[in-house]
Amino acid sequence: MTTSFLRAVALSGVAVLAASGAASAADMYRKAPPAAPIAAPVSAYNWTGFYAGANLGGEWLNDKMSNAAGSATRTPGSVFGGLQAGYNYQINQFVFGAEADVGYGRPAGNTAYGRGEGNWSGTVRARAGYAIDNVLLYGTGGLAWKNFKLNDTVVERTTTRAGWTLGAGAEYAFTRNVSVKGEYLYADYGKANVGATEHSLSDHIVRVGVNYKF
Repeated sequence: MTTSFLRAVALSGVAVLAASGAASAADMYRKAPPAAPIAAPVSAYNWTGFYAGANLGGEWLNDKMSNAAGSATRTPGSVFGGLQAGYNYQINQFVFGAEADVGYGRPAGNTAYGRGEGNWSGTVRARAGYAIDNVLLYGTGGLAWKNFKLNDTVVERTTTRAGWTLGAGAEYAFTRNVSVKGEYLYADYGKANVGATEHSLSDHIVRVGVNYKF
């Protein structure tokens, strides 16, 4: 074999390999799988809607009794439980709403100037808060009422007092429909005169609750 023949064979082999590589590269380019779609982000929890639920906690009645002889304050405590219902409306991360509740606790205390006992109570309140997905931090305030049995050791009177309430709380949504909350409320019912004794009345409620959003 001559040198010219060997050179021709080598050049032919190189050309075949080059063509084969180019064809394979083109084939790979044509058959490349499409890019996987990007999953859409999960939407944040939305607090808008009606809800109702129940609550349980503790109540502390603050009753300052006074007359011409002096004054004394009792702060008896009691288990407290009730029901609530309301509506929330969410705008971006801000949540506004209203809630009404009714509950029962029976704190009762005596002093040398008389006795005070609380019974049924309720509130109608506005709520405003800030939502971090399924966590809601809020403040609340509005009207309050409570039924009392009061006396001055001689005269007894049952009266329903209207007043105001303020509080704050946090709520956590486990699912789209079920949430739990912790809440503190302070309510002031003003003063009530029974016989010779004046009762200055307020109370504190600390409670946890469960809500179902419709």
